[in-house]
Amino acid sequence: MKRTHKYLLAIFSGILFVLGFPEFNLSILSWFALVPILLAIRNSDWKESLWLGFVTGIIYFGGIMYWIMILVPFSTIFWVTLGYLVLSLYLACYVFLWTVSVNFISGNWLKRLDTGSFEYKLAYIFLVALSWTGLEVLRGYIVSGLPWASLGYTQWANIPIIQIASIFGVYGVTFIIALINASIAVFIGDIRNWRSSLKSMVFSIGIFVVCLIYGLIVLSNSLVGEKIKVALIPGNIKQKDKMASWGDKSGWIFDKYIDITYKAIDKKPDLIVWPETAVPQLMFPESQEYDKIKFLLSRWNTYMLMGAISYELTYPGYKVYNSAFVLDPKGGIIDKYDKIHLVPISESFPFKQYLPEKIRSLVVGISDFDSGDMYTVFSTPFANIGVPICFESVFPQISRQFIYSGANVIGIITNDSWFIGTFAAEQHFSMAPFRAVENRTSVFRCANYGISCIIDPYGRVIQKLDPKDNEDGYLVGDVGIYQSGTFYTKYGDYLPWTSLVVLVFFIFQTWWLDYRKYMKKQGDLYANRDTLRSSGSKRKSDGSRRSSLTSPTKKKK
Repeated sequence: MKRTHKYLLAIFSGILFVLGFPEFNLSILSWFALVPILLAIRNSDWKESLWLGFVTGIIYFGGIMYWIMILVPFSTIFWVTLGYLVLSLYLACYVFLWTVSVNFISGNWLKRLDTGSFEYKLAYIFLVALSWTGLEVLRGYIVSGLPWASLGYTQWANIPIIQIASIFGVYGVTFIIALINASIAVFIGDIRNWRSSLKSMVFSIGIFVVCLIYGLIVLSNSLVGEKIKVALIPGNIKQKDKMASWGDKSGWIFDKYIDITYKAIDKKPDLIVWPETAVPQLMFPESQEYDKIKFLLSRWNTYMLMGAISYELTYPGYKVYNSAFVLDPKGGIIDKYDKIHLVPISESFPFKQYLPEKIRSLVVGISDFDSGDMYTVFSTPFANIGVPICFESVFPQISRQFIYSGANVIGIITNDSWFIGTFAAEQHFSMAPFRAVENRTSVFRCANYGISCIIDPYGRVIQKLDPKDNEDGYLVGDVGIYQSGTFYTKYGDYLPWTSLVVLVFFIFQTWWLDYRKYMKKQGDLYANRDTLRSSGSKRKSDGSRRSSLTSPTKKKK
């Protein structure tokens, strides 16, 4: 294959990745997205595989996360562009690590098998799936972690197939997608030996069918449990308006939330929900706004969940948190949860405490939130609620930890107004159904300028409110309360971590075999040299002996 054709295939893979995610939502293309790049790296050396993977990765993540450039109004174009490029380049590294790993192992260790054999093809298919899945979970932890745009999320609307997330999590769906991709690539790449290729595909298709049947069986079960009525009040305040209305200027924002809540209260909800940092001011523990909320809650006789900025006095200063509060019908604070996983740069500046004082002063109030240290579960008479805040809903392990700590419903509050007019809000929303399926629990989501919705334990979106349809709207609906918890809740991401361990083992094993082979060659080379030296010395000594024997004869003549 010509080099130009290989790079065209790499570019094509990147485009297929992008089209699989919201807002395009062409999820079927994700089942073929890896095929072009896998064909491109066939018979390529590791350096070419690296660059091919890098090209795919740049298009993949650069295309999906272009919305970072929308942050220009909140910063300078230089810093936003730099952040976009650095993040895209960083995430692309995981794709070329995958291509190099597949190339290295299949081109060395697996070559002990006949490349046209069924055994080689089956091993190759699982190698592709294991390596992609293992590197994807690694991406969710390294440098604060960013599992955004994981391959499994493309299937958020494919309800039957995502039911395996209750066992394997979202990475289980990723594994199946990668498995099918590898099977197709093997079949196309060796079409002349189609019988062995088809035979190896049977295993992948069999696993897919088993997962699909499992999903259909699970979906046939009826849900039995109590329901609570929740009123979601997104507010839909633009970020530039929130930033311009900090403190005393935020009265109009508070009034807007109150006015919309008045409309929703006629439906007598059990719980009113406002989104993350709904009102840009310090409302707790004392403020006129908090006094008004207490008065209204006593009249409405309902509970309230809201996001707010809070502070805590500590010697010699204070701490500021991005928090969630739950209030009882008298306005008393039941408890509060302080966001644990902060957004790097935006909410928390890395290694801030080690920076010089002059530089540290520049990020005060901008990237100056403190991290919480406890997964607080809000206990109410009708439900135990775990509340991931915004960025936290991207991480499967955080929602899992809330359920593991006793929650039986997940309530996500978020502020997506930073990225109005982009695909970011849709991409963020597409992860919520997986949090429901993974823990078999209901999820409600209240998003400022994002998608507010109610999702059942099977990941089905029961009700949905999009700001594009109604900016001043609200959503009131029933949320089921069930016995939450699954195999995944108990054991977590054992599949992807096992995949990563297996990948590292095969890389080491391949390296070790190559090293031993190299050392054997070196040993043979040294042995040959020693043999040549010894034989040379022997000839020399024989020649000396012959000259000594013949010299007297010469003298005699």
